[in-house]
Amino acid sequence: MADDVTGLLVQYYRNTCVHKRMREFLGGPSLQRATAAYIVAGDGYSDFGQPAPTTSLPSYLAKGLEIERSLWDKQSLLVDLDLDYENFDRAEAPYLDPSRIFALGEPLAKATIQILATLGIQPLELVSGRGHHLVWRIRQHSRAFRRLAQLGQLPFSLRSQYAAQRSPGGDRLSSELGHAFAGLGMVLEYVAHRALAAAAPLSSVPVQIASIEAGPGTQGREILSFDLTEYGDPLHVRHMRIPFSAYLKPRKLLWALGEIGVRQLLPLFEIPLTGLKLPEAIAIMRQPSEVLRLAKQANTRIPDESDAMLCLINDYEHSDLADFHKMFYAMSEHDAGLSAMQLEATLVETVPLCTRWVLDHPNDWLLKPAILQHVVRVLTAVNWHPRSIAELIRARYESDHGWGNFWGQHDRSWRATFYTRLFTGLIATGLDGLVDLNCVSQKEKGQCMIPECSHNLAVYRDLIRARRPHERLGSRIVDRLLLADKHL
Repeated sequence: MADDVTGLLVQYYRNTCVHKRMREFLGGPSLQRATAAYIVAGDGYSDFGQPAPTTSLPSYLAKGLEIERSLWDKQSLLVDLDLDYENFDRAEAPYLDPSRIFALGEPLAKATIQILATLGIQPLELVSGRGHHLVWRIRQHSRAFRRLAQLGQLPFSLRSQYAAQRSPGGDRLSSELGHAFAGLGMVLEYVAHRALAAAAPLSSVPVQIASIEAGPGTQGREILSFDLTEYGDPLHVRHMRIPFSAYLKPRKLLWALGEIGVRQLLPLFEIPLTGLKLPEAIAIMRQPSEVLRLAKQANTRIPDESDAMLCLINDYEHSDLADFHKMFYAMSEHDAGLSAMQLEATLVETVPLCTRWVLDHPNDWLLKPAILQHVVRVLTAVNWHPRSIAELIRARYESDHGWGNFWGQHDRSWRATFYTRLFTGLIATGLDGLVDLNCVSQKEKGQCMIPECSHNLAVYRDLIRARRPHERLGSRIVDRLLLADKHL
């Protein structure tokens, strides 16, 4: 199977129009002058390899590999919005029935594109195996970039990581770029809030802000994800697929579909949607000859939306979410750490056994967005300040729990801060309806570690709902007597 597909891809990649479209997306008239800090390549069976200079592209294409470019750019801050379908029970679902999947994703994609359009932002829209990518750039010397850099707040540990980073070509990742990437994450959080609010009532499956399991439906546990998780990682470790690259993720499903089943799903390519209707794109991306025809005319330059970004930043700064972010960062890391140390002694009496379990067994429970959301919700219910929640999670990340090499590419403090901010922001603005904060839903999602206990998660849901209208989240510790209820 691998030889058949690889041989086809080697032949496909010989096309000069494909080379031209890839150079455009890499940000330069030639590979030597590309603005991408690096590229990575993979065969679909395993994770991508090490960062390599952009001049390595021809050798990777000659091997029929999948190609991605760095989110790190030498001249711009790149924006990549990932709107995906996910099925936690049937990973093959998006490839077996793409028409259904893209139809399910239409409310989220339309809402996001419309929100951006009202602000004057016209991204490059790409489609691949599981959904849409919306990509644009912000010049590093623009007003929008400077404002994002002023917004972004980084822990000392991540600032140190950035100071030490060099691309394969020797380029330095500046502190200002790192801060702007953090600020961009805050602004895109605002876009996600607006998109979720618009799309959720129109969607037949749950719409989430990350890869968060939902309860089962007729087709399994499926969601739409406005995936912001790349902004919870350091900039230099994230990359995105290049248009007209092969899309080889289905190879990871060899265990589920077998060799013949996977062969039927390939080849598959990422293509720009410009000028195409979705049904056309779904058909074209599976036909190499049609993809090559599209490569002759499509434009894959990443559009400069620096000026339009100022409108988005202004909107964000006048939002409830921006007010929440100011409250979040009003407490320093140091004070939050002290608060978390003092409050940790109350965990036994104030939080349910399932929450204590994941805090005692953080690897790999506390790496899962859905579990992080659960911990954040429960600690918010017992009135921990969001920064104190983040510091408790960071402390768990720093404890010896057999993490292996995971933290070599990630930052403990930033990951804890980002996810806590993400989930407490949804609570504070009322977008998290907390409908699944109950024991039945927890069991349906496969996240009830202590099935026989005396706690009732609905009590924690009701505590948040009672306090939220009065803006008293994170102000004091709740009376423990309120939590002495029976399990549903």
